[in-house]
Amino acid sequence: MKQKLIKCGLIGGLVLFVWSAIFWMVFACQMNYMMGFSDEGDVASAIVDNAPKSGLYILPNVAAKSGNPEQMKQAEDKMASGPFVFAAVRLEGKSARMGGAMFASFILKVVAACLVTWLLMQARITEFRRAVKFITVVGVVVGILVAFPHAIWFGFPAGSVVCALLDTIVGWFFAGLVIAKFVK
Repeated sequence: MKQKLIKCGLIGGLVLFVWSAIFWMVFACQMNYMMGFSDEGDVASAIVDNAPKSGLYILPNVAAKSGNPEQMKQAEDKMASGPFVFAAVRLEGKSARMGGAMFASFILKVVAACLVTWLLMQARITEFRRAVKFITVVGVVVGILVAFPHAIWFGFPAGSVVCALLDTIVGWFFAGLVIAKFVK
Protein backbone atom coordinates (compact mmCIF):
# COMPACT_ATOMS: atom_id res chain seq x y z
CA MET A 1 0.00 0.00 0.00
CA LYS A 2 2.81 2.39 0.91
CA GLN A 3 4.59 1.78 -2.40
CA LYS A 4 1.37 2.42 -4.37
CA LEU A 5 0.81 5.61 -2.42
CA ILE A 6 4.30 6.92 -3.17
CA LYS A 7 4.16 5.77 -6.82
CA CYS A 8 0.76 7.40 -7.40
CA GLY A 9 1.87 10.53 -5.54
CA LEU A 10 4.98 10.89 -7.69
CA ILE A 11 3.20 10.20 -10.96
CA GLY A 12 0.13 12.26 -10.04
CA GLY A 13 2.31 15.12 -8.80
CA LEU A 14 4.33 15.04 -12.02
CA VAL A 15 1.13 15.18 -14.09
CA LEU A 16 -0.15 18.12 -12.02
CA PHE A 17 3.17 19.91 -12.41
CA VAL A 18 3.39 19.35 -16.18
CA TRP A 19 -0.24 20.39 -16.71
CA SER A 20 0.26 23.57 -14.69
CA ALA A 21 3.41 24.42 -16.64
CA ILE A 22 1.58 23.90 -19.93
CA PHE A 23 -1.39 25.93 -18.72
CA TRP A 24 0.80 28.86 -17.66
CA MET A 25 3.21 28.79 -20.62
CA VAL A 26 0.99 27.79 -23.53
CA PHE A 27 -2.40 29.22 -22.58
CA ALA A 28 -0.98 32.08 -20.46
CA CYS A 29 -4.49 32.62 -19.11
CA GLN A 30 -3.43 34.33 -15.87
CA MET A 31 -1.14 36.74 -17.70
CA ASN A 32 -4.21 38.50 -19.11
CA TYR A 33 -5.01 39.69 -15.58
CA MET A 34 -1.57 40.81 -14.43
CA MET A 35 -1.35 44.52 -14.99
CA GLY A 36 1.64 46.84 -14.84
CA PHE A 37 1.82 50.28 -13.26
CA SER A 38 2.31 53.22 -15.62
CA ASP A 39 5.44 54.27 -13.71
CA GLU A 40 6.95 51.30 -11.87
CA GLY A 41 9.76 53.45 -10.48
CA ASP A 42 7.37 55.82 -8.71
CA VAL A 43 5.31 52.94 -7.32
CA ALA A 44 8.45 51.08 -6.18
CA SER A 45 9.72 54.24 -4.44
CA ALA A 46 6.36 54.75 -2.72
CA ILE A 47 6.39 51.14 -1.51
CA VAL A 48 9.97 51.35 -0.21
CA ASP A 49 9.19 54.65 1.52
CA ASN A 50 5.98 53.39 3.13
CA ALA A 51 6.39 49.65 3.76
CA PRO A 52 8.66 49.22 6.78
CA LYS A 53 9.15 45.47 6.23
CA SER A 54 8.26 42.66 3.85
CA GLY A 55 4.79 41.23 4.23
CA LEU A 56 1.19 41.48 3.11
CA TYR A 57 -0.21 44.97 2.78
CA ILE A 58 -3.72 46.27 2.30
CA LEU A 59 -4.81 49.77 1.36
CA PRO A 60 -6.74 51.15 3.10
CA ASN A 61 -5.91 49.16 6.21
CA VAL A 62 -9.37 49.02 7.75
CA ALA A 63 -8.33 46.46 10.39
CA ALA A 64 -5.70 48.82 11.84
CA LYS A 65 -8.43 51.39 12.51
CA SER A 66 -10.81 49.00 14.28
CA GLY A 67 -10.16 50.52 17.72
CA ASN A 68 -11.29 53.99 16.63
CA PRO A 69 -14.85 54.25 15.22
CA GLU A 70 -14.15 57.56 13.44
CA GLN A 71 -10.96 56.30 11.76
CA MET A 72 -12.73 53.03 10.93
CA LYS A 73 -15.53 54.91 9.15
CA GLN A 74 -12.97 56.98 7.19
CA ALA A 75 -11.08 53.82 6.17
CA GLU A 76 -14.33 52.11 5.11
CA ASP A 77 -15.24 55.17 3.00
CA LYS A 78 -11.79 55.09 1.38
CA MET A 79 -12.17 51.38 0.73
CA ALA A 80 -15.53 51.95 -0.95
CA SER A 81 -14.29 54.83 -3.13
CA GLY A 82 -10.90 53.28 -3.98
CA PRO A 83 -8.26 52.57 -4.70
CA PHE A 84 -8.16 49.24 -2.89
CA VAL A 85 -4.85 47.36 -2.95
CA PHE A 86 -3.86 43.94 -1.64
CA ALA A 87 -0.17 43.26 -2.18
CA ALA A 88 2.62 40.90 -1.19
CA VAL A 89 5.69 43.10 -0.67
CA ARG A 90 9.22 41.69 -0.63
CA LEU A 91 11.59 44.56 0.00
CA GLU A 92 14.59 42.28 -0.45
CA GLY A 93 13.38 41.30 -3.95
CA LYS A 94 12.67 37.89 -5.40
CA SER A 95 14.83 35.86 -7.74
CA ALA A 96 13.71 35.93 -11.35
CA ARG A 97 15.08 32.42 -11.68
CA MET A 98 12.28 29.91 -11.36
CA GLY A 99 14.21 26.74 -10.51
CA GLY A 100 13.67 26.84 -6.76
CA ALA A 101 10.02 27.82 -7.05
CA MET A 102 9.43 25.11 -9.64
CA PHE A 103 11.03 22.48 -7.41
CA ALA A 104 8.95 23.61 -4.41
CA SER A 105 5.81 23.56 -6.59
CA PHE A 106 6.61 20.04 -7.77
CA ILE A 107 7.10 18.80 -4.20
CA LEU A 108 3.83 20.45 -3.13
CA LYS A 109 1.98 18.72 -5.97
CA VAL A 110 3.52 15.34 -5.11
CA VAL A 111 2.45 15.72 -1.48
CA ALA A 112 -1.07 16.73 -2.58
CA ALA A 113 -1.26 13.77 -4.98
CA CYS A 114 -0.15 11.42 -2.18
CA LEU A 115 -2.89 12.79 0.07
CA VAL A 116 -5.56 12.47 -2.63
CA THR A 117 -4.36 8.93 -3.41
CA TRP A 118 -4.66 8.13 0.29
CA LEU A 119 -8.23 9.51 0.30
CA LEU A 120 -9.05 7.38 -2.73
CA MET A 121 -7.66 4.29 -1.01
CA GLN A 122 -9.64 5.05 2.15
CA ALA A 123 -12.81 5.38 0.07
CA ARG A 124 -12.01 1.94 -1.42
CA ILE A 125 -12.90 3.07 -4.92
CA THR A 126 -11.31 0.65 -7.36
CA GLU A 127 -13.32 1.16 -10.55
CA PHE A 128 -11.32 3.41 -12.93
CA ARG A 129 -14.12 5.83 -13.91
CA ARG A 130 -15.33 6.28 -10.34
CA ALA A 131 -11.76 6.87 -9.16
CA VAL A 132 -11.18 9.53 -11.84
CA LYS A 133 -14.49 11.18 -10.93
CA PHE A 134 -13.59 11.11 -7.21
CA ILE A 135 -10.20 12.75 -7.81
CA THR A 136 -11.68 15.32 -10.20
CA VAL A 137 -14.29 16.28 -7.59
CA VAL A 138 -11.46 16.73 -5.08
CA GLY A 139 -9.92 19.10 -7.66
CA VAL A 140 -13.20 21.01 -7.94
CA VAL A 141 -13.37 21.40 -4.15
CA VAL A 142 -9.74 22.51 -3.96
CA GLY A 143 -10.25 24.96 -6.82
CA ILE A 144 -13.35 26.48 -5.26
CA LEU A 145 -11.76 26.82 -1.83
CA VAL A 146 -8.58 28.39 -3.20
CA ALA A 147 -9.78 30.58 -6.08
CA PHE A 148 -13.03 32.11 -4.87
CA PRO A 149 -11.73 33.63 -1.62
CA HIS A 150 -9.32 35.74 -3.69
CA ALA A 151 -12.28 37.29 -5.50
CA ILE A 152 -14.45 37.55 -2.40
CA TRP A 153 -11.90 39.14 -0.08
CA PHE A 154 -9.37 40.84 -2.34
CA GLY A 155 -11.26 41.68 -5.50
CA PHE A 156 -9.41 39.40 -7.91
CA PRO A 157 -10.99 39.63 -11.39
CA ALA A 158 -13.54 36.95 -12.30
CA GLY A 159 -11.40 35.87 -15.26
CA SER A 160 -8.45 35.25 -12.97
CA VAL A 161 -10.64 33.07 -10.74
CA VAL A 162 -11.85 31.11 -13.78
CA CYS A 163 -8.23 30.59 -14.89
CA ALA A 164 -7.27 29.29 -11.44
CA LEU A 165 -10.28 26.96 -11.45
CA LEU A 166 -9.46 25.60 -14.90
CA ASP A 167 -5.84 25.04 -13.97
CA THR A 168 -6.81 23.18 -10.79
CA ILE A 169 -9.76 21.13 -12.06
CA VAL A 170 -8.22 20.04 -15.35
CA GLY A 171 -4.94 19.25 -13.59
CA TRP A 172 -6.70 17.01 -11.09
CA PHE A 173 -8.67 15.34 -13.87
CA PHE A 174 -5.41 14.43 -15.65
CA ALA A 175 -3.80 13.39 -12.37
CA GLY A 176 -6.91 11.31 -11.66
CA LEU A 177 -6.45 9.43 -14.91
CA VAL A 178 -2.96 8.25 -13.94
CA ILE A 179 -3.61 7.79 -10.24
CA ALA A 180 -6.71 5.67 -11.00
CA LYS A 181 -4.66 3.56 -13.38
CA PHE A 182 -1.79 2.91 -10.96
CA VAL A 183 -3.65 2.68 -7.66
CA LYS A 184 -5.11 -0.77 -8.51
